Amino acid sequence: MFGQDKKYLTIAINEGLIKIAQVSSCGKIEKLARESLKEGTSADDVAKVVKTLVASFNRKLPVLCLVPMSTATAKTIEVPSSDPEEIKSIINLQSSRHTPYSREEVLISHINLGLNASNNTSLLLVIVHRQQVKDRLAILEKAGLPVDKVLFAPEADARFYAKALNLKKDALLSGLIDFAVNATTFMVLSKGSLIFVRNIPIGIKEILSSPDASTKFLEEISKSMDAFMQENSGSSAPTSYTVTTSHEAVVQILPSITQKLGVEFKANPFINFIKASTDIRRKLQSDFADDSFLDVVAPAMSAHKCEINLMPEDLILKRTVDAQSREAIKTGVAVLVIMVLVGAMLMVNIYFKDAYLNKTLRETFAPERKEVKLLQEKMNKIKLVHGYIKGRMASLDVIHELYAITPNTIYLNNIAVDDQGLVIIDGVADSMSLVFSYVKSLDDSAMFKDAKTKSTATKKDNGKDVASFEIEFKLKNVKEKAA
Repeated sequence: MFGQDKKYLTIAINEGLIKIAQVSSCGKIEKLARESLKEGTSADDVAKVVKTLVASFNRKLPVLCLVPMSTATAKTIEVPSSDPEEIKSIINLQSSRHTPYSREEVLISHINLGLNASNNTSLLLVIVHRQQVKDRLAILEKAGLPVDKVLFAPEADARFYAKALNLKKDALLSGLIDFAVNATTFMVLSKGSLIFVRNIPIGIKEILSSPDASTKFLEEISKSMDAFMQENSGSSAPTSYTVTTSHEAVVQILPSITQKLGVEFKANPFINFIKASTDIRRKLQSDFADDSFLDVVAPAMSAHKCEINLMPEDLILKRTVDAQSREAIKTGVAVLVIMVLVGAMLMVNIYFKDAYLNKTLRETFAPERKEVKLLQEKMNKIKLVHGYIKGRMASLDVIHELYAITPNTIYLNNIAVDDQGLVIIDGVADSMSLVFSYVKSLDDSAMFKDAKTKSTATKKDNGKDVASFEIEFKLKNVKEKAA
């Protein structure tokens, strides 16, 4: 009834209890486990208990960690924007108004409830102390269970019942009360979304053991209704509430609460909407009857719809980087395999072509091979002679170009050309400025490049001051000339 089948491992660690469920998104419970914790149990010991409990579970499934209402603050607020990024910025600025902690100490998420009559966006803001989440993640990490998502349990519960009772399109408000061992969660739903939630510190355990527990519970329910009306002024209160358990102690106090508050309270256990074996149903109805497993069953069926994810930003970033690294490695391996396969195909192709040439073509053209060799030897000799002549012509070309560039006021004493195309000249000029102009003329030549002076000096020549110089430059296209 809950759509495509995907399995999850859901874990709740709170109020001295560990609850674990292996549940599929279609609504089938495969395994359940619960363990009580002694007060003051260290995180390492809790991790050992979790590791022992999940030994028989499928540890490769995606892990969902649940944060209960008892560790969170939930508040209905309005923001003057409908843009998701603007809403996020406004929430970050306003968070300090709803908690005594600094922004760095808390994790914030929200459920978008849509535009209201004032054209503002209504939000259910959820704030949790960062350490509360990190402690749970550290415990599960030590137990070898990396968490995929950190969900807000009441949101998952609300979406589960909205689907189960077909409340998504119902404009009327609906109430939902989930009894657990040590606490009760009071929720109000509208069109399939959780719009209000409050923790009541009275659970089935206290109702069973304390004679005045029902009176206290009645007061807490009344306070919860008043708190809802204050946060949602202008809204009408729910006319009926669904209770998620059929425990005898709870069912006995419902008529008196209904009578005193004038609102209907009706038990409709979550077990009516799930699939499970006879053994698991027996556990839920007898062994675990004093507790609600809705907080570990509902998330698996509504995880894809939940808007709140309280995973710390640094862990999300780390997981993203790790995932990208793994994908890059996979891509690299795939490319390497493809290259090896392509290389192998090419080698096989070359091998068969070579075999064909050796066996057929070389045998066929064996007589002509001797003539080709003789022609090749003659061509090699011609190339050698041609290269020698060209090499000699290169020196003449250099002299011819220097003759065209060198002015009458400059006299060259020596010209040297090496095999790498480096030319060194030395001489005298009437003045040093003529030397620098001469260097520029050489650099601008179509035949020379990289002209520069190696040395300059002033000396007497026939009683006259002259500038002596040594210039080096390179021949352009020296490789082409050598060829």
